[in-house]
Amino acid sequence: MINKILYLIVSLFFFSTSYSDSYVKASDTLIWDSENKKYTANGDVEFKNEKFIAYSDKMIANYVEENNEEIFTIVELFENVVIKFKDETFRGNHAIYTRDDNIIVLTGNVSIESPTRLLTGYELIADIDNNKRILNSADKDSLVEVLLENDSNN
Repeated sequence: MINKILYLIVSLFFFSTSYSDSYVKASDTLIWDSENKKYTANGDVEFKNEKFIAYSDKMIANYVEENNEEIFTIVELFENVVIKFKDETFRGNHAIYTRDDNIIVLTGNVSIESPTRLLTGYELIADIDNNKRILNSADKDSLVEVLLENDSNN
């Protein structure tokens, strides 16, 4: 009975926050640490802000309070990370997003998919504001690859 009540409260929380610019959802646990201004989410995590939407197995998000709103400042995503930004999809094992500079650093078996290309490497630094992507290899023995789609009209 208590689990059902807790589930109802959490569901109402998610319903009310899903209409704001930013939200966090999780299928297993969502821990709100108001003293440290942090959320920890586990299980089918979904995070959305005004720039992108992200999915992962676990997330830790720090926030500040501005004008009675929680603004996520640093978001760290763990395992099976998928970030959708405009027409691109970033994938990797671990990601850190910092709001101050709107940069996402994604590491571990990274890929960037867009309608015309697939890029793979070890580390991606995505500068969202300047529309710049830096893809790095793991070491001198590994590669950064780009696959371009052929244009059949040429």
